[in-house]
Amino acid sequence: MTHSAVTDLLLDTLAAYPGTPDAASLTLPPDAYTDPGLFKLEKETIFKREWLLIGRENDIPDPGDWFTFQILDEPLLIVRGTDGAVRALSNICRHRYMPIAIDGKGSDKRFVCAYHGWVYSTDGRLVAAPLMEGSLAFEKESCKLPEYRIEIWQGFIFVNLDDNAPSLAPQLHEADAMLSNYKTHELVTGFSYDTIWEGNWKLATENGMEFYHHMGLHAVTLEADMPARLGRMDPAPASGRFTHTRCGYSPEALDKPQGFGHQPRPGCTFTELEETTAYAIGLFPNISLAMSTATNNWLSFIPMGPERTRVIGGFVVAPEMAADAEVMAASNELVHAVNEEDGQATWRLQQVMRSARAAPGPLNVREGTCAQFYKYLGRTLAGDRIPGLQAAE
Repeated sequence: MTHSAVTDLLLDTLAAYPGTPDAASLTLPPDAYTDPGLFKLEKETIFKREWLLIGRENDIPDPGDWFTFQILDEPLLIVRGTDGAVRALSNICRHRYMPIAIDGKGSDKRFVCAYHGWVYSTDGRLVAAPLMEGSLAFEKESCKLPEYRIEIWQGFIFVNLDDNAPSLAPQLHEADAMLSNYKTHELVTGFSYDTIWEGNWKLATENGMEFYHHMGLHAVTLEADMPARLGRMDPAPASGRFTHTRCGYSPEALDKPQGFGHQPRPGCTFTELEETTAYAIGLFPNISLAMSTATNNWLSFIPMGPERTRVIGGFVVAPEMAADAEVMAASNELVHAVNEEDGQATWRLQQVMRSARAAPGPLNVREGTCAQFYKYLGRTLAGDRIPGLQAAE
């Protein structure tokens, strides 16, 4: 593939990250957040091939429950069938292209295209096509809605646009081990988050990987309970599929009656480390899971262009916590305030990326998660420029 000079230089830079120690890594070059050529490669190499988080299984608990989702140019219809299976269907009528499900979510046993009234079942089969007698091209059986790959992991719904992609679960066995006590699959949605951040998806993703920015960006909202100085890196997993870090709770946070150290989970046993720290996992390419013993604040960053990102997520909690209206209201206020701060930061960062004076800076040791993210980008986007990588794989 032929690249522009800017893209070519970016790929050379990315190829150097896997061989650079985390503590010696610099931030990505500013062009990495604006270059159309790199974004085109990201779409083809990452977002059309990787497993992407789009929701929680318990948000569509009953047969017929559904929601729509867009990844790049692909409109999806996520539905729990009358047989109980969750599917990712193409949300395009097989007649003349009209989206079948127009609203964002609902519950139906049949989907009726608003254009000409074609009817589909929850497994994508065409049930009825009015007045098609006489059409020599019409074959009802061949008009089934195409399906996309879908997997449920820890209660999260993942889809993949690549029919030949390796299964997700084996890639995350190390993360399963780290999450075993948290029992994330048992958590229920307290509230959801869906908005647009005016910035590159990588800026948003990096932000969700580290606690160092608490002392600045979240000085009012989070620093008192989770001070940046108590952030620490966890060892990088051998798979290279994710990165993770912890931040200790302050003594004041642990003393609060409803604080992070007082979130009982019947049937769950936690280590002292798990009870006294917030834990954040960054699943590559674009997912943030920030958790305590009873909560998980997840975010997925879906690019809409080089400088625009759809941010979806949810605050999932233990069922006992979800039943406490006062606690959930306070959590909703805090999480939305924090997300707003992060969104504003993403926008402000994006505004300076074309400056002639903008240049990569040194990472803090607490930002080794970002360095590992850059390594992933190097392996994925510029693997053909890394000596020995192809042979090793």
